[in-house]
Amino acid sequence: MSAPRIRPGTAEDIDEISRVYAQTWRETYQGIAPEPFVKGMSAGAAAQIFRDSLKSEGHSYFFHVAEAPQRRLVGFADGGKERVHRERGSGPGRGELYAIYILKEFQKQGTGRQLFEASVESLLKSGMNSMVVWVLEASPYRRFYESLHGVLQPGVKQLQVAGLTLRLVSYFWPDLGNL
Repeated sequence: MSAPRIRPGTAEDIDEISRVYAQTWRETYQGIAPEPFVKGMSAGAAAQIFRDSLKSEGHSYFFHVAEAPQRRLVGFADGGKERVHRERGSGPGRGELYAIYILKEFQKQGTGRQLFEASVESLLKSGMNSMVVWVLEASPYRRFYESLHGVLQPGVKQLQVAGLTLRLVSYFWPDLGNL
């Protein structure tokens, strides 16, 4: 299996990105998050999220895709200006990695690292010099961000879903120029 090619995403990629998002969402959060939360993420719901993000002005939104042979998308990363998290004093130069999702059969092959690096480049080009990512506290993928030298920040954010409270933690990179 040849390594996926990383490239900037376009509006034409949204349907495929949404398919990857919905599939990996179900695979990743099964047994971690409430069942309605996991099963409720469809490709259609994801497509609307990405279309709305592309329309947004003023937050430097970007996404990159991992494309396997035959132009099949197998992963993506998206990000932009940090969304409002005032508890940490978000500044104008702080970016956020919103998500990295990769189909299970393409994980642990360097694709996540390549998407991460492409995301850092996009943030730097947009004038952002630091970055945060929010992750479910129970996520098995937290080690990925730790391996990339993300600094676990104190405190958690709580998300109410289907009557349950999910806890999110954040990892921070204070100087993207040194990565």
